[in-house]
Amino acid sequence: MSFSNRLRITLAAALLLAAGTIAASTAAAAPPQLTPLKDARLKIELNATDGDAGIQVFIDADPWKTISIYDPYGKRIFESTTTGRFGLQGGTELFMESGEPSFSDLPLADFLHRFPPGNYRILARGISGETFVGSAKLTHDLPDGPVLVSPAPDAVVDPNDATVVWQPVAPPNGSPIIGYQVLVVLPDSGLRALPKIVLDVMMPPAATRMAVPPGFLLPNTTYEWEVLAIEAGGNQTLSSAFFRTGH
Repeated sequence: MSFSNRLRITLAAALLLAAGTIAASTAAAAPPQLTPLKDARLKIELNATDGDAGIQVFIDADPWKTISIYDPYGKRIFESTTTGRFGLQGGTELFMESGEPSFSDLPLADFLHRFPPGNYRILARGISGETFVGSAKLTHDLPDGPVLVSPAPDAVVDPNDATVVWQPVAPPNGSPIIGYQVLVVLPDSGLRALPKIVLDVMMPPAATRMAVPPGFLLPNTTYEWEVLAIEAGGNQTLSSAFFRTGH
């Protein structure tokens, strides 16, 4: 091989090596690709009847190994890691409720100080090394608890002709009420595999009553019913009472 051919081959190899080094350096310097979370929500639930409050979190993402939540000041306030067989599968949807200490143990003002309003950042690491990011806005716009009108506490109602009635709730801090969630709960069915919630219905913001369809209620049975007022930011406040069906 002539000297000129060897020189061309050497130069070509050097150029390829340099290009590879530059590419590797650029790749190493490039920031990781961030994937938005599918959903992220943070809200406060007040129980006007029992006098307590808690935080609810909902996050949806592709399979993740670790997930963290940071408050508006950048302090990490929650972390979850999947391990073992769950680590192989990864997590996707995460729903969590905090404890709900009574206001006598944790006054509402102290609870709100613990969870200040603002944007909470969520950061998750996927099982294949992906990085998921998102945020959820928390407000302190807290609705009043709906005043439950009928049935009266411990009333006896016809299981095939029952209607629950409540009073409308004013917008908290100008945040509109966007709906009422009505639940009818069987506190003890005697069967652990059955859910306690018999009926769960979202009603429009102008609604103040809901008829329970025939067939949902058993005769001679005690039920709890709840109405949650939900404001535009997601915060919700519930009131509850009991009634009993006749024979």
